[in-house]
Amino acid sequence: MSSTIGKDLRWEYYLIHRNAVFSEFWKGHLSEKDRNVLFVLGLGFDPRTCSGLRAVLDAGGEGDRECLLIEYDEGSSSPSREHTDLVEKNRQLVSDLLQDRGTIKSHPLQMWSPDGRRIGARVASNLFRDCSGLEKYSDIIVDIGAMPRGIYFPIITKLLYLMDSSGGRNGGRLPANLHVIVAEDVRLDTRIREEGIDENASYLHGFSSDLEREASANIPKVWIPVLGEGKEAQLIRIYDHVNPDEICPIIPSPSIDPRRGDALILEYMELLFDKFRVEPRNILYAAEKNPFEVYRQIYRTSIHYNDALKAVGGCRVVVSAVSSKLLSIGALLASYELKQGGYQIGISNVESHGYKMEIRDETADQEELFSLWLAGECYEQ
Repeated sequence: MSSTIGKDLRWEYYLIHRNAVFSEFWKGHLSEKDRNVLFVLGLGFDPRTCSGLRAVLDAGGEGDRECLLIEYDEGSSSPSREHTDLVEKNRQLVSDLLQDRGTIKSHPLQMWSPDGRRIGARVASNLFRDCSGLEKYSDIIVDIGAMPRGIYFPIITKLLYLMDSSGGRNGGRLPANLHVIVAEDVRLDTRIREEGIDENASYLHGFSSDLEREASANIPKVWIPVLGEGKEAQLIRIYDHVNPDEICPIIPSPSIDPRRGDALILEYMELLFDKFRVEPRNILYAAEKNPFEVYRQIYRTSIHYNDALKAVGGCRVVVSAVSSKLLSIGALLASYELKQGGYQIGISNVESHGYKMEIRDETADQEELFSLWLAGECYEQ
């Protein structure tokens, strides 16, 4: 499906494909001409790890298929190590899928420094230092199914930046197309839980310098959190970190569950209205299956506050995504676009020490594949 976004926004229109349309799109896209495709894939225990890879490979087409397989080094104490058997199962599946069809290059990603500092985001950003080696690909696909937010945010941001700085959107040296794939499954998400979260929130790599400059200390700060269930501890720590002057929460609504928006407000009622003092008129809404609605809401809200506060130097905007990966992409795109436009923007996040998944003997989870086309040929028509 496609839609039109106002001309004041960079992504004037977008393509987002799901399920049956997902396969139809990729079959058509890969059959147009020979395409050399690079998959950027995180290796994790999530059963959706290979869903996007399998679907794109099944779509056929000619050209090279390569996979950059990111292997996380979370340390020996990470709770995720409990599911090492599932990680190895996914590793074998990646190998089987690409056997006689493409190549795999494994890349270890260290999450912690030897002295105990969290460095995963910075290391992830440096996966692509410059344009070197990327020119041979017609398409780069970042599959975020098994990537934490602190990893896929800097990877996608860096690729967008490289494409912009080299003219990739207009026939430059970089790949013609950048895609993001995510497999959404609300039921499965409820079975995967964070184990141990950082004591303090922090700004993500690449989205901090504008907020921490001493010269901007007296400029009002607006916080826009995208809400999801069960994140009260994270929200409190982000609030303490940001210390906002104004808060504009985004509720995922409309939703498949028509009561989800009301349930979220009930879940966070005391936190939002008693502790955070949120004005009810500041609550924003975006469809739970449309990341570009989140993008529009954040972008336009940020511009509105900057215009309204122009007399005092504008405002600093902080975005937080404690929601699904699909909606988190919308938050990232808005933040990236605002930063490129010269606005003071930060992304505040609370990292976890690892993840655990509740294993159940039940019917298959109802995953839904989404493909987002963020840059490339469709934007040059």
